Amino acid sequence: MTLTDTQLLAWVQQFVWPLIRISALFMIAPVLGARAVSPRIRLLLALLITVVVAPLLPAPPVTALLSADWFSTLLQQLLIGLVAGFVLLLVFEAVVMGGELIAFGMGLGFAQLADPLRGASTPVIGQFLTVMATLLFLALGGHLILIEMIVRSFATLPVGSAGLGIDQMGTLLRFAGIVFSGGLQLALPLVIALLTVNLAMGVVSRSAPTLNLFAVGFPVTLVAGLMLIRAGLPALQEGIVQLLDEAWVLLGALLRL
Repeated sequence: MTLTDTQLLAWVQQFVWPLIRISALFMIAPVLGARAVSPRIRLLLALLITVVVAPLLPAPPVTALLSADWFSTLLQQLLIGLVAGFVLLLVFEAVVMGGELIAFGMGLGFAQLADPLRGASTPVIGQFLTVMATLLFLALGGHLILIEMIVRSFATLPVGSAGLGIDQMGTLLRFAGIVFSGGLQLALPLVIALLTVNLAMGVVSRSAPTLNLFAVGFPVTLVAGLMLIRAGLPALQEGIVQLLDEAWVLLGALLRL
């Protein structure tokens, strides 16, 4: 049996387009796209999912190699995958932002740790909250939900369709404000409590001018901050889960699920 060039191209594109969309997701998605995860593992996982999913999808329209339609389809698959991962990445950036605000309130803004998920330095409190968010993400099956949603997107945004439009991208840009609003939402109770501690230390220093505020204030603020974080863990957990829920709702709307 001899395959024509058109049949061969159709067979290749049946696997290539899903692979590009899924690989784009794994490039940027939190946890799955972390720098600590080897690119080979990400590629193998994308290949495995593609091999399982591609035969079940409707045949995409055949486009000539390097034609305008080919480049348009390529960009659409990359965009869909990157947007799906970017939505969840914004939540983790909001968590880091909240951790930075808390760290500055505790006087730990100078204490930086290498973050393997982001590939950058993060204040120690931000690193702690990032680890907590990662564990919550995995415990709630976030990685499986993300893979399921990108697979289901082939039914709602099939290869060769118009894909994501201007309205969807505008919605995504508005959601990007969650980095600041979500981070402030997580950190605000602790920041206010730490501000109260600092005000109390200021009153004490006025009452006892001989007291070395720099020698006493930092340990007190540090201990108070750690105690407040311990007491506020349930609230922090609830806040992170709420941010993840908002991300799932938006992602479902963008992918038309």
